[in-house]
Parts: sequence; C-alpha cells; structure tokens
Amino acid sequence: MKILIAGASGLAKELVCWGSSMFEVVGYTTPSKSQRNEFNLPGNCFTDDEVTPDIAGTDCILLGIGSTLIRKKLYEIYKNKGFRFPKLIHPTSIVSTSAILSEGIIIGPNSVVSPNVKIGRMSHINFQCGVGHDTIIGDFVQINPGSQIGGSCIIGDETLIGSGSTILQGIKVGSQATV
Repeated sequence: MKILIAGASGLAKELVCWGSSMFEVVGYTTPSKSQRNEFNLPGNCFTDDEVTPDIAGTDCILLGIGSTLIRKKLYEIYKNKGFRFPKLIHPTSIVSTSAILSEGIIIGPNSVVSPNVKIGRMSHINFQCGVGHDTIIGDFVQINPGSQIGGSCIIGDETLIGSGSTILQGIKVGSQATV
C-alpha cells in the first residue's frame, strides 16, 4: 500500500521507522515550503495546502502528528481533499477481535489492546502500550510509549497520555486532558 504521511517530525519519523515494512511511503507533508528538505524522510515533500490524492499518487494518508489539536485540524483538511485514513496495526501488537477500531487508528509495535475496547478515530497508541478490557478511548487521542491503561477506563477526546503513564482501572480522564 502506498502511504502519504502528514507531518515530518518525531511521530512521522517513528511511523516510517516501524511501518516501512508494511507500506511504501510516497512522501510527507509540512505546513510551508520553507520547511522542505530539513527532515530526513523518504519520498517527496508536499505542503499541506498543495497536496491532493492526484498529486501524491495515493489517497491513503497517515497523520504523523503528535498534537491532538493539530491532528484534528489536519484530519478535516485532508478528508475534504478526498484522502482516506487506513488503520495501521503493527504485526507485533495483539488486538482482541472484539475491539472496535475507528478510522485512522495507529497501533505501534508490541502493544496490547484487550477485549471490548473501543478506540475513536485518528487515535494513536504508540509502542509498548497496554489498553485494558472494556476501555473507551475517544477521538484524536495520543497515547505515548510505555503507557498502561487499566480496564473499564474512559479517555476523553483529544487527550494526551504521556510516556510511561499508568491509568488505574475504572478511571475517567476528561477531554483535552494531559496525563
């Protein structure tokens, strides 16, 4: 599958690093032409404004943006341009067959998603994370490396769970929170 990656810094680099065996990166995007060529990513560099599925050569895009608010904004922009947002689950991760995954989900290496979990659109679960049974994760959530979320938790939309965080069973985290 050919993929365009929106973004060019940390998260985008991680997606290229562990995802390149799963897809072909045709290029990446930056907010402005002044940022072109300062990132060491494969393929063509496009600005967010200029790129379309025809120009990119694919209608599949991954949002390699750590900021939940910027990811939400770019999602609307790219959706209106006709891009699709595939689910990306690294083959070393374990995802229960009863988990419900919305569009654009990214689950990094060595993560576990337990039974009856619901994950909202465009949420990222980075590497070595655990999500306990019956947990609900909202839209545009970022769960950073090594985080563990207990069973029956609720994580609100646009929330950032920092690296190495532990959310105990049954805890509710509101929208736009940072843990």
